[in-house]
Amino acid sequence: MSAELTQDRTGDRSDDRADDRVEACEGAPVIGPPPAQAVAELGWGMWASAVVQAAAQLKLADAVGDEPATVEEIAAAVGADVPALKRLMRALVGFRIFRQAAPGSYAHTPMSRAMRSDAPGSVTDIMLTGSHWGWEMWGKLAESVRTGGCAFQETYGKDLFTYFHEDDNAAGETCLKGYAAQSRAMNPGVVAALDLAGVDTLCDVGGGHGSLLKSLLEGNPSVKGVLFDRPHAISAALPELRAGGALGDRTELVTGDCFEGVPEADVYVIRQVLHMWDDDACHTVLANCLKAGRPGGRVVLLEQLVADPPETPWDALMDLHMLLVMGGWERTAEEYGAMFERAGLEYAGVVPSGTPLRLVVGRIPG
Repeated sequence: MSAELTQDRTGDRSDDRADDRVEACEGAPVIGPPPAQAVAELGWGMWASAVVQAAAQLKLADAVGDEPATVEEIAAAVGADVPALKRLMRALVGFRIFRQAAPGSYAHTPMSRAMRSDAPGSVTDIMLTGSHWGWEMWGKLAESVRTGGCAFQETYGKDLFTYFHEDDNAAGETCLKGYAAQSRAMNPGVVAALDLAGVDTLCDVGGGHGSLLKSLLEGNPSVKGVLFDRPHAISAALPELRAGGALGDRTELVTGDCFEGVPEADVYVIRQVLHMWDDDACHTVLANCLKAGRPGGRVVLLEQLVADPPETPWDALMDLHMLLVMGGWERTAEEYGAMFERAGLEYAGVVPSGTPLRLVVGRIPG
């Protein structure tokens, strides 16, 4: 691994030209000067998000082929009310998701094609990750800010993953599919950024279905992999990682709880897991990696990092999402460094991946 570990996004954080960047949305109701208009449009963003979510839930993109389809044909394919669907299609055309080929007839645009389930990197699974509970949680943001409490825990009386296991397995599977889709979109950048030269065994802690591990093994033919997660995730591991699969001879599927221990490995990859928990819980996981890891090995966290002021609004939004859904939070590079040191690991810095995720690296002494 290169000794020069840097962050990948510095950004212009000045607000000197903020007014120059404020532009009214063409056709939107005008409610005041440009700054007020810009704030209003952000507030109305919930409406636009609902339109995209509905299109994903109904799988409208799959109902339109290479030729334009009438609203009646689309409605029959997805089981929708024709007049209501026409109103939704009108909104989607307004956002350039679909094109009106003729009155009552709709054709694909590049954006709608990206929502097809057979499209490379289809975004539909990502759009559906939050399901109904996501909408409910964001509606409770002001209350969570008042109290500092986790909206999901306070609403359902249990954490998200217990809810998936006990109350809504379908929502849990949808969420896992969304996580896998997000992982596939970012895997190439992570594979390029993570140096595994000389590594014998890599363990993906909390690796879900194994999308990231699959990509890392494909990019590093001499490395063996361990997919470590709870039984419900391991039972749905990708076929390529199973016995008889393309990578099965180099993969071990292990069920367990990272709070109790982790398998032995040279490198541990932990992708967007620690941001769900408080510092004490994170310490337990890192200490278990230190205990089981081979001397001189590494613990690599794949996380979004926060800064003040934020480098992008998405880092700050993910931080709020963690507040609402898991009670955790995004951290700065310095906070992760202190966390490594507390667990007995040597903080080695941050590696950019060309994606929203950074590789935050700790070394196992020895």
